[in-house]
Amino acid sequence: MKKKFLLAAAVAVAGGAALHFLYEAVPNPLTALISPINESVWEHLKLLFWPMLLTAFWLSQNTSDRYALWSGIFVAELIMPLFLLGVYYLLQCGFGVVSLPLDIGLYAVTMILGFLTAYLIFRSKKLEGAAVWLLLPVIFYGASLILFTFAAPQLAVFIPPAA
Repeated sequence: MKKKFLLAAAVAVAGGAALHFLYEAVPNPLTALISPINESVWEHLKLLFWPMLLTAFWLSQNTSDRYALWSGIFVAELIMPLFLLGVYYLLQCGFGVVSLPLDIGLYAVTMILGFLTAYLIFRSKKLEGAAVWLLLPVIFYGASLILFTFAAPQLAVFIPPAA
């Protein structure tokens, strides 16, 4: 199962990278749901959420511990954006570091740490019963990714950086 998680992480990183360009290639409301429509930090959180969710469905096939798996995935879905935003704004606002290669690396590291977190929670089975109550905040977060694509507040995280 460990190898399957590693493969899922690699596929998710690559899938997120591909999603980055989807809306630019096919601009319409459907692609806007899963792909960034601008360069705001908020829009780029879709690159973590949707690829992990999709690969989680693949991971859940042929496993008897679905609740343990989904608990790990849901925890990862909720902590990955917090980690990415925390490190991104610490680097940018705290240290004045603005670097595209660093941003791409941060994305990949966040995704890999998310899958590692999901795997460790899955393997421990300590949160096996939590999948049901973790589902609601994940749905809320996914819905907010969609809602704020079309009705973003005027806050820094939603505003694309000046060119």
